[in-house]
Amino acid sequence: MSLEPDATVVVVGAGLAGLRAAENLRADGHRGPLTVVGEEPHPPYDRPPLSKQFLAGTWGLERVVLREGPKLEALGASWLLGRRAVSLDVEGHSLVLDDGRSLFFDGLVLASGSHPRVLAGTEGIAGVHVLRTLEDCLGLARGTGEPGRRLVVIGAGFIGSEVASTCHGRGLEVTVVEALPVPLGRALGEEMGEACAALHRANGVDLRTGVSVAAVRTDAQGACSGVELADGTVVPADVVLVGVGVSPTTDWLEGSGLEL
Repeated sequence: MSLEPDATVVVVGAGLAGLRAAENLRADGHRGPLTVVGEEPHPPYDRPPLSKQFLAGTWGLERVVLREGPKLEALGASWLLGRRAVSLDVEGHSLVLDDGRSLFFDGLVLASGSHPRVLAGTEGIAGVHVLRTLEDCLGLARGTGEPGRRLVVIGAGFIGSEVASTCHGRGLEVTVVEALPVPLGRALGEEMGEACAALHRANGVDLRTGVSVAAVRTDAQGACSGVELADGTVVPADVVLVGVGVSPTTDWLEGSGLEL
């Protein structure tokens, strides 16, 4: 069912998808109230550079922000940044935010994205990071800011491989642990996975494949000190990045009336 041009639309998610949805609504002639809700406090930004140029320090924030200031204002939208959607009533056409306010909508765009998976037992360990948001990247950059620090990357997917390459280029000692026989085997196939493995090793990254992680060890202060592998080996670590994939952020939609 198409919306009337003056209908009230809410977009949940202020990332690239949410921004493009808002831009295309306006480009298609929608002139009604438009609200974009974003959990992060930042205007829409590009995520891929977080594991590469922004983490390396060769790009500043102005290079990763997609739209800000006058360009955002030109959309004529209300931007509720730093606010999280917590529940949805499909029948009642209402959305509740984490500050308690309720938003009515005629049309709703769900662009709430995904969140990183974590390793059980690593919550709260200092020096253990995931990488999804700008804050995640800034925290990882601080932890890997000194050459010679030892970084263990758990997972050799795109995020893990890119962070490993970036941090090795910054002078860190990098070990990558991957449960599969080759990096990126599921995404790129065995042959390209072998080529990626060869690149890691040719550039001085210690790549360990076909082995899983048993635990992240900590020191007396509760900070990570090493990664214990399933074969009993312990890899020393000052910093750990967990890059074992993401899950869709749909938990807040439970009970909404949508089929998940």
